[in-house]
Amino acid sequence: MIGDKFTCRTKLTIEPAHKLKIDQNKLQNCRSNILNLVNVL
Repeated sequence: MIGDKFTCRTKLTIEPAHKLKIDQNKLQNCRSNILNLVNVL
């Protein structure tokens, strides 16, 4: 029982953090793309 709760908790904590990391990468890519466009203009 305790083990199941532990694995469930670790999954809950790891997954959202992973999604956040992906979102941050997307944001950084967007920012660099915008900066590149500005530099071209």
